[in-house]
Amino acid sequence: MKKYYFILILLSSLNCYKFEESFWDPQGTSGLLRILASAFNGYTNFMLNKYSAFRYAGTDTYISYIRRNFGSSNDPRNRIDLIIANADGTDMIPTNVPMVGEQVTSMIGFGFNPMNSNNYSILFEVKTVDSSGVSTYEYYYWTGSVLPRSGSKMTFTKVSTSISGEKIVGFGTYNVGATEKVVFCEEGGTTTCYNVDNDFTNRVTIAGPINTKCNYVIRNNAVGWCVDSLTSPSFSFYATDGTANAFGVLPVGLVANYKAAPFDTFSGGDHFDIQSDFTQSHYIEHTNDLARITTTAGDLTSLGGPLTSPGSSNQSTVAASGILATDVINPVRSFNVGASTFLSFIATPNSLTAPSAYLYRSINIGSSWEKIDLTGLDLPALEFTEDRAPSYMSALGVFGTNSGTEKLHVFINKKGSGLRRYVSTNNGVSWALQETIRVTSE
Repeated sequence: MKKYYFILILLSSLNCYKFEESFWDPQGTSGLLRILASAFNGYTNFMLNKYSAFRYAGTDTYISYIRRNFGSSNDPRNRIDLIIANADGTDMIPTNVPMVGEQVTSMIGFGFNPMNSNNYSILFEVKTVDSSGVSTYEYYYWTGSVLPRSGSKMTFTKVSTSISGEKIVGFGTYNVGATEKVVFCEEGGTTTCYNVDNDFTNRVTIAGPINTKCNYVIRNNAVGWCVDSLTSPSFSFYATDGTANAFGVLPVGLVANYKAAPFDTFSGGDHFDIQSDFTQSHYIEHTNDLARITTTAGDLTSLGGPLTSPGSSNQSTVAASGILATDVINPVRSFNVGASTFLSFIATPNSLTAPSAYLYRSINIGSSWEKIDLTGLDLPALEFTEDRAPSYMSALGVFGTNSGTEKLHVFINKKGSGLRRYVSTNNGVSWALQETIRVTSE
């Protein structure tokens, strides 16, 4: 295994192996190191990148995925198994989505709307890099009204980009009244965006100019709202109505103290989370050992002006031990459990070291937060200096339920012990093993 690490790092340093993403992109060098180390039977490559984060899929139900390995990394049977977790148990669902050899398979799109006839939409991207460093992408799509249960299989339909060879850079589901729609954007030399029906038919090209990639898509059951990274003191929302009409543009300013000292030196543009139905939104500013969290409840596009605190938003400064002003926060995710809000994020240093995970809980819509201790988790050891997987498991592999008792759950994938699920009833003070997940059959 050390031989593979050495070869890959050497090729990378000599630019003999082309990586399209930055070094800190988990689909780049560090992601491939974990894939090369995964040649054994069972479940591997859990929480390989930010797309693996558990997604809310209904009351006390969350979805993620994992690679099902059949002994050899290059075994053509290797595939993705979907993880459907509820309060008391886990359904592992085999799919026809491949992850063979050094392929990186990611759930780049997920939609859930309980008012729809097709409640769920899932889009996987399968990325393959050839020997000359050229990346190609394949896409697999599924939509349905009910999630499968253990013993079932999921068959995804292969879908094509409008222009051959392009990459889908943004995807999301939304409604125009009762009409179920999907918006997505492709990128080659330029960015082009499309609307399709929920079953991926009736594709129409959205008229230009295109100033969004729809990295994030939020619904209010009237239109779909696209938003990308924060590059200014405001969110730039782009509205689509399901037709070929050009995007409507609506800026929503952040609280006036955005990036005021001491929170004025951080970089990056993905330090926020907007829940897919506008239930809550959060953005994070940080400096050494401190973070300031701004939380807003409700549809940001209906406020009629910029965010204010006090006013439309709540702000709270919290301890974030170990975070540096030069760290980059990405990704951020939030989920609600009854009256509680949980917010997690990853802080990545600009040096070759592993990122750190942070998790907070609020019971008053962000007026105050308590930090959840993650040190008690039985995480895998770092496999190399900048390994992301342990921090991703603790920040993105966690979710909450409340069927009478509020619980935190976390999935952890370690060599030699497979995939395990732990539960805490005391906000992370202690964790108990709930399940050892059995691998699915061929």
